[in-house]
Amino acid sequence: MIVHFSAKARRVVCLGAAWAALLAAPLPAAGAGVPVPPGGRPATGAVAPPVEELVARALANAPSLSARRARLAAAEAAVPAADVLPDPMVEFEFRDGGFPRVTIGSDPMSMLGATIRQPLLTRGRKTSRRAAAGAEVDVRHAETDATACDLTMAVRTAYSRLYAVDRERAILGDAEQMARLLTETAMARYASGGSDQTTVLRAQLELTRLAERAADLDAERVAIVVTLNRLLNQPSETPLGEVLELSEPPALSGALSGMPDVAASRAPEVSVRRADVAAAGRRVEMAREELRPSLTVGGSLFWQGGVDRVVSVTLGVEWPWRKDRKQRPLIAASERELEAARFELEDASAGMRAEAARLVADIRRAEDQIRRYRSGLLPQSSAALDAARSSYLAGRGDFASVLDEFRRWTEIRVELVRREASRFAARGQLDVLVNPAEHGTWSHTAGRDGKPPKEPRS
Repeated sequence: MIVHFSAKARRVVCLGAAWAALLAAPLPAAGAGVPVPPGGRPATGAVAPPVEELVARALANAPSLSARRARLAAAEAAVPAADVLPDPMVEFEFRDGGFPRVTIGSDPMSMLGATIRQPLLTRGRKTSRRAAAGAEVDVRHAETDATACDLTMAVRTAYSRLYAVDRERAILGDAEQMARLLTETAMARYASGGSDQTTVLRAQLELTRLAERAADLDAERVAIVVTLNRLLNQPSETPLGEVLELSEPPALSGALSGMPDVAASRAPEVSVRRADVAAAGRRVEMAREELRPSLTVGGSLFWQGGVDRVVSVTLGVEWPWRKDRKQRPLIAASERELEAARFELEDASAGMRAEAARLVADIRRAEDQIRRYRSGLLPQSSAALDAARSSYLAGRGDFASVLDEFRRWTEIRVELVRREASRFAARGQLDVLVNPAEHGTWSHTAGRDGKPPKEPRS
């Protein structure tokens, strides 16, 4: 009888300790005190750099941007050659008036000499060629800026995804602690005869399910870090610390409602298409100038034997005999290219307006939901979980209710960080669309005089 009482007393003490632990355990703040497991998780204490620092690294190291810079430098290097005159032609000539006898010196029609001819360019041709070369530089310049903006957008988006994964992983760490307490409580009640085995199995299943989600998040984190390392042009296995918080979203230049119209005129893609239109227009002008006749000047010096010399000067005019089969088809082709470029500009403008409108809608939705989560859902879910576990421990509620409230408590916190990440990504993308000049922070190639080149004329 004494032995039986001691065993029962031990079960009662065990159950009481588990109840006390579950009641006394506060609901942890998301991300607090999370142990760092292996498998894609950063080292303990490692914190990721701010997003703008990663953006600066990408702009400095990305091969895609380096390739754009090289093409821009190539276009700039070709500008000085655009309006250079063609190379002169030199001809050597021997004339013999008494052929087959050599009569130089005795026949005034016999002579030996050389002729040089230099094709000239009209002012219109030189101007149009120089303008076309400059327009090509503008296109390369706009493409480089657009690539820099795309890199900025990609890094910000990946960084927001990493924030969501890291914070969700931290929340799951908190949830695992709570699930262990629930499991211990269920086992203690089962040992004392206060519940059946189903309750214990459900608690253990919930703990296993959390471990499964954590493993998926660790794998997802590895993929995101690989993506960021690719954007930064560094080895894929380079570690990246934990993202604890997101910086304040970039300030926009105006009200959200006006951003679609701003993006329709200032987005990087629109700037590229606008430069394409300007370049196509320059090519049309250059093709039209080819209809104008060009000149050729020349000079000859002949020796007639002894001290006799003959000098001649020539002036030639190009005869556009085949202009209907050569110049005019080229003009028509360049005009169609200009028309196509204008349609592409119109399409890009409409696309950027729609994209900005979508981002504005995403931002408004995220901000509204974040306020709802912080002011309503978060405190309500915490209160509901507290009430459910208190009722369960007092014997008035069942374990299923506690488990449901626990899952809701976890999912609400996870959904909040996802909303925060979504808002940050949308604000970052919209900022790039409406303020592209703020993000093309790469070093432009110096001009021939060592000074930075002028901004695009287009």
